[in-house]
Amino acid sequence: MDALLLLVFGLAVLIAAFLLKPYFDWRFSCCQSLESQVSRTSFPCSPGELVPPQWKAPEVALSIVVPAYNEEYRIPQMLDETLSYLESRGAEFSYEVIVVDDGSEDNTYAAALSTSRDASLRHGEVRVIQLLYNRGKGFAVRAGMLAARGQLLLMADADGATGIRDLERLERALGPKDEAPQIAFGSRHHLREEALAKRAWYRNVLMVGFHCAVWLLVGGTVKDTQCGFKLFKAKVGKRIFSSLHLYRWAFDIEVLILSHFFRAGLVEVPVTWVEMPGSKLNLLTGALTMLRDMALVQALYAFGIWQPSVL
Repeated sequence: MDALLLLVFGLAVLIAAFLLKPYFDWRFSCCQSLESQVSRTSFPCSPGELVPPQWKAPEVALSIVVPAYNEEYRIPQMLDETLSYLESRGAEFSYEVIVVDDGSEDNTYAAALSTSRDASLRHGEVRVIQLLYNRGKGFAVRAGMLAARGQLLLMADADGATGIRDLERLERALGPKDEAPQIAFGSRHHLREEALAKRAWYRNVLMVGFHCAVWLLVGGTVKDTQCGFKLFKAKVGKRIFSSLHLYRWAFDIEVLILSHFFRAGLVEVPVTWVEMPGSKLNLLTGALTMLRDMALVQALYAFGIWQPSVL
């Protein structure tokens, strides 16, 4: 009987540790400055200077944040295409591309640095940040967004699945006025029928189940929360990512929740998208952890344990 009780207790501890892991990850991180979690940067960075002060005006028109984990072979092509496009927009369009190496085990940092040095950049620059160890895509995006200096902040995946020229669609959707939407989510929802026809049945079941869970826990106003191509006006982007608590795959859901908290207008914009090989997401474990994270974030906000940051 004692052995059985011990086994039950051990299982309960393991289940609780799994369910509360995002909370403990956040508690560990919030006790440290962002600089203390960075291994190196490609640009001079004194302590306390990585994140620009909130009162400081943006220095460039656009910041593109690219989270990268073990992307040694895909990041060069993505950067080449992105930089060629950005340079083609002319001298009046200033930009920066911030690649955040999420503690990669390969040469992602060196690959990003080499590609940026080989490019002939006249109107912008590439900044590379390497984290001490792997923290998750959400944390990497958060680090890049907080370090960004742009009037507009774009999140883009390292695989280049969404064409960089679709940035213009998102820009037009935001518009110049303060009352216009402040966030534009790239969306693949218009490609849903084609994706259902091509994907294996179990992938379709998981995808439909995920969308149902999002609808139940968050609401169904956004059809595609997980597309890795999102544009923010600087003020609301800084507020959202300084408030972010989820650091793994489900962080997009918290971005949506925080956009409601801050009453930031949000628009969904169809984008081109190509499914790229080399995904880092395991379908089964990814589905379980994302479901856990979605439920946990709602519970912790509901009980006031997690709250948006006040800037």
